[in-house]
Amino acid sequence: MKSEDRKLLWHSVEYWASVKPNSDAVIFEDVHFTWKQIKEKVDLLSEAFLSLGVEKGDRIALLSMACPEFITSFMAASKVGAIWQGISPKFSRDEIYYFLSDSQPKVLLALDHYMNIDLLEMILDFKEKFPFLHEVVIIGDPRGSGLIEYSEFLCKGNEKTKKLLEKRIPEVNENDEVLLMYTSGSTGKPKGVLHTHRAVMCSAKVESQYMFWDSDSRILLHFPINHVAADVEMGYTAIYSGATIVLMDRFLPEGSLVEIEKHRVTHLGQVPAMYLMQMSTSKFRSMDWSSMKVMVWGAYAANERMVKALSELAQKNNFLLLTGYGSTEVCGFTTFASPNDSVELLFSSTGRIVPPYEVKIVDEERKEIPKGKIGEIAFRGPVVMKEYLNNPIATSVVKDNNGWLYTSDLGWVDEQGYLFVCGRKSEMFKTGGENVFPKEIEDVLEMHPSVLMTAVIGVPDSLYGEVGHAFIVPKPGAVIKENELRDYCKRHLAGFKIPRKFDVRPVLPMLANGKIDKMTLRQWIAS
Repeated sequence: MKSEDRKLLWHSVEYWASVKPNSDAVIFEDVHFTWKQIKEKVDLLSEAFLSLGVEKGDRIALLSMACPEFITSFMAASKVGAIWQGISPKFSRDEIYYFLSDSQPKVLLALDHYMNIDLLEMILDFKEKFPFLHEVVIIGDPRGSGLIEYSEFLCKGNEKTKKLLEKRIPEVNENDEVLLMYTSGSTGKPKGVLHTHRAVMCSAKVESQYMFWDSDSRILLHFPINHVAADVEMGYTAIYSGATIVLMDRFLPEGSLVEIEKHRVTHLGQVPAMYLMQMSTSKFRSMDWSSMKVMVWGAYAANERMVKALSELAQKNNFLLLTGYGSTEVCGFTTFASPNDSVELLFSSTGRIVPPYEVKIVDEERKEIPKGKIGEIAFRGPVVMKEYLNNPIATSVVKDNNGWLYTSDLGWVDEQGYLFVCGRKSEMFKTGGENVFPKEIEDVLEMHPSVLMTAVIGVPDSLYGEVGHAFIVPKPGAVIKENELRDYCKRHLAGFKIPRKFDVRPVLPMLANGKIDKMTLRQWIAS
């Protein structure tokens, strides 16, 4: 197989197993897996899935964090024409119940436990409640539960399943659905986003080009496997590029830095909060960064202080800083910063749209508006989701007949084509008739030397309609007073933008994608 002949996700495993079979593909807890070994596992799993009667379009779910089974089950599902779904064990029992009842997987692979969470009792309960679950496979110890253990499941193949696999392979095409990811639920119940082989392949090809991945790259992946960053932006892009993936089953600020140094990581992609937590450790200032080639952040904009600190580090160690804009619905990044972008552009913009993608800014009637005007961001291209699972009405709300996806994010594009994101439509509030964008206030507050992170939301007010309520997390050891923050805002913001309330907290609730959970913040205020 030639590189350019790759059309389906699993083709990349086959390709790199033929090009460099004995090179590292995955490293997990200091155990190294070569491309040849990953291919062998994918083939065994593919046959095991077929032994259960998995058909094209069936769902296969994995309840786990980032581990080798994440890579092999995802690729095996793609090989048999199934749709793979990752579920984080950090979700609550009710959330996992919702995901499973909505997607109805035929097969569930699951850890027996994660950290101090025993998952087996919950899994047995789900097995009893969900008749659509034909098989549950335990990664770990089934403990006499009667459920099959993962290594035993790998041996399910036989001559019949080999023939079934040979028959199935030509039946799968690039327009088949292959990946199911649920939205964060920041504006309501999570929705299942369906992507095809074509979309994931396109995203990986573009990201590898604009983020400078190649077969010598070594990436650190510690995101939850339900997240587009794990599944596409880093996970599959690494597989597509022939890179080595260093997996961690949780994010640890200092532990992740140890892994970077130990395994000579070249590409690091994180959300800003992760960089800020790493920067608070002594390890960050003392470690060897000489292997690093590219640092990327996404999900939301970084503050100026973080970008300036990383810029100094990048200049000293000769690596690039990049950012971009993307979402679950567009299968990863669609805009990209350039290597020569200034620090100001890196913290204020998300880069420029790249081919084969298109972007436009529209008004409330979805008519395109001129550059420099704030409106809703819309994208079009081969990476746009196929649909929301079981939800044609929600699909029709965000996706039109011409292929445009309307993101509900507000932003504007300048004359040079740089995209600037102002925040969610649902987050903008009006105070005394003036539009207020929380992101602008958050950016100012996070420039305060004692502030680690912030979140601002609009709350009802009898006089002004709505006013701002700011949640503040101080840096470790710092003490912040409300009057100090108010005076700071007065020096940097118009009066109507200054929050009415400054609420200092030791921590803020976070979503699985690394964003602050503003729905929970609203519940805090309501209670």
